[in-house]
Amino acid sequence: MQIKIDKQDKEMWVIEIDSGQHTLPNLLRKALWDDPSVSLAAYEKSHPYVGVPRLVVKAKDPKKALIGAIKRTRDQVDSFSAEFEKAFKK
Repeated sequence: MQIKIDKQDKEMWVIEIDSGQHTLPNLLRKALWDDPSVSLAAYEKSHPYVGVPRLVVKAKDPKKALIGAIKRTRDQVDSFSAEFEKAFKK
C-alpha cells in the first residue's frame, strides 16, 4: 500500500491511498466524523477498477485528526479481534 499527500494546506489534506480497495478510506472517513474538529471527511475513487481512492480531510489540524482516526480505528479492530477470539475459543 502506498500513501501520498496529493494536496496539503493548513486546514485541508487530500491523500491518495493506493490500496485498490474502498474499505480503508471508507473506514477512515467514518472515524474522522467522530472528531468534532473535522468539518469535512470524504473519499472518492474516480473509477472502480483503476482509480486510486482519495481521502479528503478538512479540520483545524488535518494531521492530528487523521492520526486520531487511525488510532480509534486500530483500537476498535483490536477490541473486535479480542471479542472474536473469546467467542470462538470454546
